[in-house]
Amino acid sequence: MADEKNAQNQAPQLKIGFTLAPEFTLLAFTGFIETLRQAADVGDRSRPILCSWTVMSQDLELIKSSCGVAVKPWAVFQDPRQFDYIVLVGGLLSGLTRLPDRLLEYLAEAAKKKVPLIGLCTASYVFAQAKLLEGRRCGIHWYHYQDFKKRFPNVVPVIDELFVEDRGLITSPGASVTIELALHLVGKYLGPERVLKALRHMILDWHRPVTHPQTPYLNDYQDIVDPRVRRAVFFMEQNINSPITCEEAAEEAGISTRQLERLFQIFLRKSPAEYFRKLRLRHADWLLHNTRKSITDIAQECGFTDSSHFAKRYKELFGSPPGQTRTPEA
Repeated sequence: MADEKNAQNQAPQLKIGFTLAPEFTLLAFTGFIETLRQAADVGDRSRPILCSWTVMSQDLELIKSSCGVAVKPWAVFQDPRQFDYIVLVGGLLSGLTRLPDRLLEYLAEAAKKKVPLIGLCTASYVFAQAKLLEGRRCGIHWYHYQDFKKRFPNVVPVIDELFVEDRGLITSPGASVTIELALHLVGKYLGPERVLKALRHMILDWHRPVTHPQTPYLNDYQDIVDPRVRRAVFFMEQNINSPITCEEAAEEAGISTRQLERLFQIFLRKSPAEYFRKLRLRHADWLLHNTRKSITDIAQECGFTDSSHFAKRYKELFGSPPGQTRTPEA
């Protein structure tokens, strides 16, 4: 009862204004706002007491997300100084070409008034286009790394951190990372007990540190120059639990199997099969150190149908069998 009265008597300590791009990603939006909701009140009352959030637009019309679910803003653009942060939720790149002029003006107004901006998902493209990221680091989804780097050579895209804060701008690759970013802000403004409450109510095991990579082992090939090799490698990463063939990877890259073999030797010094096997084994190593899954389950998840074959290949790469590698606490 005392917690209830104390909560009701407090003004919001964290106030967020949301703006949505056409075809925004729903998870990026809901992950952030649900974290605020869980942290804002006692119990499961969902009242915006310790945190408040406002979804704004120029005309209050429905805004459709990339999955087709639409959200209706409930306020026209307000003075950005009313908020601690203004958040732009990006999504499909095609949606960024249809941003209303008034939305862009509002973001520029917030920046001019020195209200911190947060960009989720592809919102970094909007900030970069507006010259707000010149000479700065920004968080970008690994899938867009090469494209973003090519478009904006004066910006430093980062994929080995969950989100990036650089001189008043926070950028995040979106997806579930927005939960981590929201938890970071909750901890900063409301304290660790509110972070714990949000984690428990959302049934999450832990709060990842900002230095946690988006995807383990991804940085090894983020600078691959040849786009055909890059497409093949991304295809492998996306099918890490399936025994895909070199022919399938070559088809995804739009070249012949022989060409793919030659390009992998030039850029990666390995055949596609060798590279894919190493990728799967490194993923297995990460699972051994970071999950409680059985070795048999890990072998299957990484595309090895035979556990003994998996153990043999694992020992060849890492020097010891998987059973000796696993840390005791995992």
